Amino acid sequence: MNFLYVIFIILFAFSSSASDCIKPNMPSNEEWNNWLTIIKKEARDKGISQNTILKHLSSVQPQSKIIMRDRCQPESTITLNEYLYYRVDKSRIIAGKNMLIEHKEILNEISDYFKIQPRFIIAILGMESFYGRNQGNIETIKAITTLAFDRRRSDFYKKQLFAALEILDKNLVPNGELKGSWGGAVGMTQMIPTTFLETAYDWDGDGIDIWNSYADAFASTANYLTSLDKNPWSNDSTWGREVLPPKNISSSFFDSIKQLNPKGCGAVKRRSISKTLSEWSKLGFTKINGDPLPIRDDLEARLIIPDGIDGRMFIVYPNYKNILYYNCSSYYAVSVGLLSDKISN
Repeated sequence: MNFLYVIFIILFAFSSSASDCIKPNMPSNEEWNNWLTIIKKEARDKGISQNTILKHLSSVQPQSKIIMRDRCQPESTITLNEYLYYRVDKSRIIAGKNMLIEHKEILNEISDYFKIQPRFIIAILGMESFYGRNQGNIETIKAITTLAFDRRRSDFYKKQLFAALEILDKNLVPNGELKGSWGGAVGMTQMIPTTFLETAYDWDGDGIDIWNSYADAFASTANYLTSLDKNPWSNDSTWGREVLPPKNISSSFFDSIKQLNPKGCGAVKRRSISKTLSEWSKLGFTKINGDPLPIRDDLEARLIIPDGIDGRMFIVYPNYKNILYYNCSSYYAVSVGLLSDKISN
């Protein structure tokens, strides 16, 4: 892992104010056990075997460190350029290029099957786990049971807890130990348990293994990105591109292209209204090198400005929205797009 990236993560993790990171009040044994009794009953009602419930929930205890990690996430004060410096770095680009070469045959097979370019599969894994090197080693049940009890995102994590128990109940984990990030994401793909059950894919026919099998990790990523019914992946277009705006563009222009009553996650809502590439060209937008935008009017194209009107600008296509479903962050999706471009060059 890039040494500078490690330093960045350490500094970023401690950038929250002290008031945000006061040690949380933990439940009493009675509160915890009463809540856990209800959870066990709900798990049984959902078809989880008594053996799995006893094995994984009998001795589980709330983890103060997990709640601290959840509540003490730093405020976003980093710029896009700073984010890209550490996330689309030289070591990640070189490793991604090597992955494309080393796994070319299997990636081409998966690409043909799911109709998605291999570079996007690799870029996602690069962003999520540095191509499988950083998967996390926290016991998932301990982490998400704690987060399911905590009020902040209880409903969401209860779903993850029951999904994790189902994964264990069906013996879908190769070694029987479900481990990953503090937030419950697992494997090279860093999928949350509900997503794992919905889209994890056994490509090589020996059981789903997104922890050790590149084939399964590739296929699971491809399956997720292309299985969004409302927004199918387009294999004949890219994610988007950086653009130059016309000179003396006004803030009123950006107000005029905002979506009305947008739906979706925050980064989806913050995209502009859709225009054709010809329309963006007529408004004065060009490629970053000043060349005209491609002539293609069958492609939905929207403007995003992650750092505001004084920052870098991008015109993004429908595939960008699929990347946002993996992680609803403009910085993240732009990074995946740019990383996919760089590793394929």
